[in-house]
Amino acid sequence: MINDTIVVDVVVHPWNLSPENQNPNASNVLEAVYGAHRLALDDAHSGYMLKRDEIFSDISFETIATAEFVESPVDFAILHSLPCLGFTIGHLTLPDRAVAFRDKYPNRFKCYGTVGTPIIKTAIDELKRQVDELGIDGIKLYPSFFYDNKGEGWRLDGADYATPLLEAAQKLGIKHVAVHKALWLGPAPKSAFDIDDLDSPLRRFPDMSFEMVHGGTAFVDETIRLMENNPNLYMTLETTFSYIIAKRSHFDRAIGKLVGALGSDRLLFASGNNLSHPAPLINAFSNYQFAEEHMERFKIRPLTNLDRRKILGLNAARLHGLDVDDVIAKTRVDEFTQARKRGIPAPWSEIRS
Repeated sequence: MINDTIVVDVVVHPWNLSPENQNPNASNVLEAVYGAHRLALDDAHSGYMLKRDEIFSDISFETIATAEFVESPVDFAILHSLPCLGFTIGHLTLPDRAVAFRDKYPNRFKCYGTVGTPIIKTAIDELKRQVDELGIDGIKLYPSFFYDNKGEGWRLDGADYATPLLEAAQKLGIKHVAVHKALWLGPAPKSAFDIDDLDSPLRRFPDMSFEMVHGGTAFVDETIRLMENNPNLYMTLETTFSYIIAKRSHFDRAIGKLVGALGSDRLLFASGNNLSHPAPLINAFSNYQFAEEHMERFKIRPLTNLDRRKILGLNAARLHGLDVDDVIAKTRVDEFTQARKRGIPAPWSEIRS
């Protein structure tokens, strides 16, 4: 907690970027990933920057948990499984590993599964396996497939793949669908990350919540219109939240316009750990106020304390059916809380020890 506010990080994904899992033909994309991590930090926060050998490794789930709950004031987190995104040989974050860690610490995590095959029958069979055998709490999708060093985009309103996949997810009881949007991930076409394919599935599946992951990095005005018409659309602010350190005008514009047009009820804090460490983002936002020049320039209203509390954790708790008092009670004396009480360690202490 921070300022007596529960903190829920809705995107964490310990990834396997070890040399053994790297695609040797995707060195430019790998460098872009590392570049994104570095550009999210300024000199004052250089201690939160991972070194090359640290980021290009099989990051342990223990490293992520320590960064979340010991080095940062996070109370609960959502693990995201990640498929092959072209720059790896296998999964970036394997669902089975993520679920096993969730099951080890059920008071701290929920877990989203994933599928990454263009063959719809195989995708549905894998989704069913993850529901039946792993008990996933939702699904993370990328609107692209990566194979043979190519990227092929697909639309969330497509009849051949997305619609039967979402129908299967609905029948399997999945309530939460997170979709990577707004932030381009090559070599897939940029159009795959546009948001003009969201309105139809949002309307067809009103009993499912959809999270636009990387919401706010682009298409802010279009996003506002989508959210005005679809109450089941949430903004997962991974990457956008990193702007609070290095690109404050971008952060103020995106969050300010969203809050001003829609209120703060469907905005979700996300670090994208290990792409960004959560501590500096949370610390910066805990008492954050938009710059006066940005309020005037972008015609946005000031943030309230309730806005900040909702974004940091209350919205995610409501979305995932978490009782705030119950979460705090169940984690009050666990190993992470006890470690934090002994003293907050330096960033990435688990990997650097």
